[in-house]
Amino acid sequence: IATTVRILIFNNSGTAITSGSGVMVGKLGNTYTVLTNLHVLQFVDRAVILTPDGLQHSLISQSQATKFGDNDMAIAQFSSPQSYEIAQIRREPLQIGDRVFASGFPIYQDRSLVTTFALGLQGFRFTEGIVSLLPQKSLTQGYQLGYSNDIVVGMSGGPIFDAEGFLVGINGRIKNRDPDFGGYTFDDGTEPSPMLLQQMLKASWGVPISTYLRFSIRSHL
Repeated sequence: IATTVRILIFNNSGTAITSGSGVMVGKLGNTYTVLTNLHVLQFVDRAVILTPDGLQHSLISQSQATKFGDNDMAIAQFSSPQSYEIAQIRREPLQIGDRVFASGFPIYQDRSLVTTFALGLQGFRFTEGIVSLLPQKSLTQGYQLGYSNDIVVGMSGGPIFDAEGFLVGINGRIKNRDPDFGGYTFDDGTEPSPMLLQQMLKASWGVPISTYLRFSIRSHL
């Protein structure tokens, strides 16, 4: 929980217009690395990271988030002399039925259209569930981790942990999206069977941490 951050997105006039979540995955000197969804940081004029102590941090580069191919995953960085906890990453594969926990910051207050921007870290949500689907092929944008946890808009980019507290993925897609939107198409262009589609609709979807690890290894070769 202490590794989860909120990402507030501002327009040019300094008004918060949307938000997402993220997780701190690295530190080098005073520079922290935050993992989130690409769709949280894409086309952003200004974003700040809100850390668990309530402090706001500007991104080191407001205009460029590091991407991971065609996957809905990106990293951003901020600098701070403060000491923050870094998420520990699970390297063993998940299994169907494994307990998982999803965390993040909803945009809206419960059952309303009132935003939570002014509340900062209040409204933090932490939900429990299980891994329900692990398709052999990835869905579009790298989504390959289906889980039963309820997540809501604003929790995108927030961490998914296993029962031991290790990071296994990041949130990104809520349950019961419109199938015509294209989110349930495999990345090779094929479609799931009607029976599998019904199972997919009942799951939240995340990008597995193996995607981050795979690209990180490449960057150090």
